[in-house]
Amino acid sequence: MSFPHFSRTLPHRALRRALAATLAAFALAGQALAAFPDRPVTLIVPFAAGTTPDIVSRLLAEAIGRDLGQPVVVMNRVGASGIIGTQALIAAPADGYTIGYANVATLAINQSLYKKLPYDADRQLAPIALTGSVQNVLAVRSDLGVQDVAGLIALARKNPGKLTVASGGNGTTGHLSAEMFKSMAGLAIVHIPYKGGVEADLALLRGEVDLVFENTTSIAPHLKTGKIVPLAVTGAARDSRLPTLPTLAESGLPKYQAVAWNGYVAPAGVDPKILDVLNAAFNKALRTPAVKQQLDAQAYDVHVGPRQDLFDLAQKERPVWAEAIRHSGATLD
Repeated sequence: MSFPHFSRTLPHRALRRALAATLAAFALAGQALAAFPDRPVTLIVPFAAGTTPDIVSRLLAEAIGRDLGQPVVVMNRVGASGIIGTQALIAAPADGYTIGYANVATLAINQSLYKKLPYDADRQLAPIALTGSVQNVLAVRSDLGVQDVAGLIALARKNPGKLTVASGGNGTTGHLSAEMFKSMAGLAIVHIPYKGGVEADLALLRGEVDLVFENTTSIAPHLKTGKIVPLAVTGAARDSRLPTLPTLAESGLPKYQAVAWNGYVAPAGVDPKILDVLNAAFNKALRTPAVKQQLDAQAYDVHVGPRQDLFDLAQKERPVWAEAIRHSGATLD
């Protein structure tokens, strides 16, 4: 016995059910996007509390939280040049509710500093925003007897291997900024790593080392002591907070440029529309006069732009830092 009517209509019913399920899924996805965020967002900072990454992130978290209508809670996951926090971010659900701080270290330096980096930034992360940068300052102890970059280069050439440069650790922008300087000027200066930028600055203040490359935020308060003489900044342009200081490019090294830039990322797979919401929130915060004023106090140069700016900069800078690492011989694994 056959049931022609039943056999013809069954596929149509299955098709209708499948279509209905698909439309329902699209509706739910649209509702979820329209409601984003409907609960707090976690911001992972893979560096210690009280550092420039932490200070900047907490300031921006408060501002974007107001714009999004939900708290943005900062969580510090410290260790291994940002690797621990980056891995924690990659392991989080790709729903936009966990985002992370990323910088020149996690997106550009680590790629050459570690032979076996346990994450692939291009494949496992998605850019949200490039938010800005901080320059380094080349400074010397006051009793070294030099007042400009040319004088430092001349002294180093007369005393190869006798001058010392402190940094906040192997592979930091302070260390690699010094390596770029040594390479371009053809100098032999001994690198002495400390546990952090604060310790490196104090070593210079105490006269234990001869020079340092340290970010403007950290070193600026020490310039008032008279024990440190700033010679130049490391960026492409002068710093408005230290307008009398030339760039290293102006000081005889025309190709020199090194800044500590940063931004924010999400796990790969987050809906691009959610990433656009987050990018708009960051850009709005960075345009806010009160936020800009506070960031300026941190010697932070703001960048506002599309999401891809962050990864475009990382791709551009990786070979620059790779060369500095090659020159230094530094490796962390």
